[in-house]
Amino acid sequence: GALFVIATAIIQGVCPSRAFIDKPPLSFHRQHGGMPQPSSTQLFVGEGDVQNDADNQTSKPVLVVGATGKVGQRVVKQLIAKDQPVLAMVRNETKAIELFGDSANQSPILELVVVDLGNYENHSEAIEDAISRCDSIISVSGSFRLSKLTDFLPWRLFNPDVSSWADRSHPYFANFKAQAFMIDLAKEHGAKRFVRLTGLSTSFSAFSFVPVIFSTLLSMTSRYHESCEQYLINSDVPYVILRPGGLADHDRSVETTWLQADPVGSCPSPGRVPRSDVAALAIEACVDGAIPKERSMTLGVRAVGEIKPKPQGVKEDGFPTARECIQNAASSALVLEQKQDAEDFVPKPYGVATALFVYSFLALTLKLFSMLVSWIL
Repeated sequence: GALFVIATAIIQGVCPSRAFIDKPPLSFHRQHGGMPQPSSTQLFVGEGDVQNDADNQTSKPVLVVGATGKVGQRVVKQLIAKDQPVLAMVRNETKAIELFGDSANQSPILELVVVDLGNYENHSEAIEDAISRCDSIISVSGSFRLSKLTDFLPWRLFNPDVSSWADRSHPYFANFKAQAFMIDLAKEHGAKRFVRLTGLSTSFSAFSFVPVIFSTLLSMTSRYHESCEQYLINSDVPYVILRPGGLADHDRSVETTWLQADPVGSCPSPGRVPRSDVAALAIEACVDGAIPKERSMTLGVRAVGEIKPKPQGVKEDGFPTARECIQNAASSALVLEQKQDAEDFVPKPYGVATALFVYSFLALTLKLFSMLVSWIL
């Protein structure tokens, strides 16, 4: 029964738009480890119905970190549909070419930077070169690592710094340390906007059901999303943090479903929202000038109205487009000063919350096993 509840929670909690018009042929390059390498490879996007928005394009490329993820690929394709040059940071070059080079006959400007954020120190030159060339960074990357039993040793569970023992797939590296490294570079090179995708569970108490399950199964991932958010908030880099709930692959119908971006940084759970809308919000936040230059925000994001598997809120609580959502949030009186000195910041007790759950579960399991053995014997 406990396993069924856990599985259900994951499915409900974890678990644009259409892409894209033809463009004239343009150039493409690849970078590995910071050294540019010219290539004749051309990347393509498919046909679709996204409108051109050339009046709002920036003069520099937009850096998309995690460009081959389910949100990242939508960000890339929507930017290309706006004639916006893109610098796509990816870990798997083959996957990137499969995603962006499939069955089309026109090519836009698209440049790949091949970087493993789990080992970001080995790619520092490539990362700095990419950030120095961009005014806007959209970071939608994430690390997926199932917890190991040894992760729950007390001296590991209660220490956020796992660098002395964890493998490089741990979210400590890609979700926090690599992001902090890029934020520092963004500040150094005068980036105008850093957009970071985390999750709705970051707004919850550490003792809430969803963060406890995520922390237990996914290597304390909520802890490192929170750490990344706080680092960005204190960085002096203009930012927008997006916190969606459950992400959906299907697009919404504007006739029945609108989009809500709440400047208090949270929204009612489960907060389901199409990935295409999250991508559109990220783009509007940093490319199209919908937010005043010095305004920073943390937004809870969800769809409102008819959305599978069941309705959320009322359609009129949101707006039909991502641009209207961002503009409304930026003008809201609810946007508060969130900066907090590092020494005053008190992290949520994710270690304590996870320990209570895991150790109680283990104690119960041992008790039941002992009873079963006694009954058999």
